[in-house]
Amino acid sequence: MVKYEDECVGCPPEIGCLHSACKYQNVPHYYCDKCGDEDKLYDYDGEQLCKSCLLGNFKVVEGSE
Repeated sequence: MVKYEDECVGCPPEIGCLHSACKYQNVPHYYCDKCGDEDKLYDYDGEQLCKSCLLGNFKVVEGSE
């Protein structure tokens, strides 16, 4: 899942806050739908999963290791 988070850096008063124009206000973060870890995600069966959760959906073929 994608969550947009405010990562305000506290701009100095002489510059002022840019609010919605600030690149730190709505920063996308990508979290696995299953474990919640922030990582690279893969779309699988309607979910966005990290690599370890994605691989957990599959069985290892015996003798292939």
